[in-house]
Amino acid sequence: MTILKTYDLSKRYKTYYALDKVNMTIEEGDIYGFVGENGAGKTTLIRAITGLISSYGSYELFGVSSKSEQIYEKRRLVSSIVESASINKSMTAQENIRLQAFAHGTKIDDERISSLLNKVGLDEKKIAKKKAKDFSLGMRQRLGIALCLINNPKFIILDEPMNGLDPSGFIEVRELILSLASQGITFLISSHILGELDKICNKVGFLSHGKLLEEISMEELHKKTRSNTKITFRKIDDINENIIEKLNLHDYRIEGNNLFVYDQIDINLIMRVLVSENIELESITSSSESIEDYYFKIMREAQQNEKIA
Repeated sequence: MTILKTYDLSKRYKTYYALDKVNMTIEEGDIYGFVGENGAGKTTLIRAITGLISSYGSYELFGVSSKSEQIYEKRRLVSSIVESASINKSMTAQENIRLQAFAHGTKIDDERISSLLNKVGLDEKKIAKKKAKDFSLGMRQRLGIALCLINNPKFIILDEPMNGLDPSGFIEVRELILSLASQGITFLISSHILGELDKICNKVGFLSHGKLLEEISMEELHKKTRSNTKITFRKIDDINENIIEKLNLHDYRIEGNNLFVYDQIDINLIMRVLVSENIELESITSSSESIEDYYFKIMREAQQNEKIA
C-alpha cells in the first residue's frame, strides 16, 4: 500500500518557492529519510501534508486525495512531531500523556499509559515523580514519540528527531524507531544528519531549495557510493555484453557512457581487451564516495543546471 504520494506539491511565499513541484512516494513499511540543508523545505513539506499550511498541487494519504473530504479521516492515522514535541515541561510523563489524550478526545487509563511508556523505553517507576523539564533530551524525544502513539498511528512523521542529541541519545532514538517500524509503523524522518539516517532508512529523498533532487533506495545509494573504478568510454555503444564478459566483471553498473566496476580489476587486462576490440577510452578513475559527498554532488549539479536554464 502507498502511504503518501505527492503530486507537484508546492508552497510559495511571496518571491520564492519553499516547495517546488515535489513528487515523492512512501510505501507501507518504509523508513523514509528526508534529507536537506536548513531551509531546504523539509518542515514546509511536513506542515503541508499534515494540513498545518495550505499548498499547491496535491497529495494522497492512504490512497485518499488531499482534495477529498475523507482526507480528515485519513489524517487520524498520522502522528507527527514538527520541530519539537508538544511537551509541558512542568508535568510528569504520565500527566503529559493524559493531557494529550484529552486533547485528542481519547479516553486513557493507567494501564494504557504504562504500555506507552514501556513501548518507548521509559521506566515508569523511575520517572513517576520526575517533571519533563528534568528529562534528558533523549528522554523527551522518547516521551514525544509516546504522545504520537496515543492514537495508534500507521504513519509517524518526525522533524529533525536527532537534533541536539548526544551519541547515546542517537542510539536510543534510532533503536526506538526501528522497534516501532518492526511493529508495522511507517516513518518519514526529516534530518540533515546523513550518518544516522543511513543506519535506519530504507529510502531517502534529497531536497534542496524546495526541489526534490532525487529519491533513491538506500541499497542503490550504497551501490553508488562504495569504492569503485569508473571507466568512461568515448562511445556509449562500446559498453556491451561482449565487453563485460571479456573483462570478467560480476559486480558493476552502467550509467550513460560510464562503466562503474566494484570488483577488483586488472588494469592490464582491461587495456588489452579494449585495444583488441579497438575501443577508445576517455578515462579510468578510482573513487570512494560518502553519502554526504553524493548529496553535495547532486546539489552542485542541480545548481549548475539552474544556471544553464
